[in-house]
Amino acid sequence: MSKNPLMPLETERLLIRDFTEDDFDAVYAYGSDPEVVRYMVFPPSTPESTREHIAHCIRQAGEQPRCSYDLGVVLKATNQVIGGISLGVVDHTRGEGAFSYLFQRSGWGQGYATEALRALVCFGFEELALTRLADSCDVRNSASARVMEKCGFHCEREQNGERFYALTAEEWQEIVQHESL
Repeated sequence: MSKNPLMPLETERLLIRDFTEDDFDAVYAYGSDPEVVRYMVFPPSTPESTREHIAHCIRQAGEQPRCSYDLGVVLKATNQVIGGISLGVVDHTRGEGAFSYLFQRSGWGQGYATEALRALVCFGFEELALTRLADSCDVRNSASARVMEKCGFHCEREQNGERFYALTAEEWQEIVQHESL
């Protein structure tokens, strides 16, 4: 169980929560898929690296103050972990955070990544009081770029085969206000 009263996050279709050791099979399944990690900076997972990752996530969940949220994304309809999403505070003074996500192939193209990222962005700006969130993706990873763009992120620059995306709290507030009209 999470030590953070703000967890889990919940959307219409998803529960976004801290990982547990019981998530090993699902995390290993998507993390070891070469197609899933094709554009990531790390290789496909091994059983050992998956166990280490989950243990690391569990340790981070207990840290106070908590600076990193590596979370499992659970499809509520089946109670199955379908991916992972993370948010880390990279600069406390300036209120900057970075995020990433990874989803099993069977969940691609169904809006799960966009739904999860929107919830995480809301959490980062509204609960953690961050002022800016950023991430990058390989220029060939158009699906990831679309997810970020659907959530309001804009491409700041391209460099060395990467696209760098960002969104400020002010921009997020404009999006939220526009959607509530």
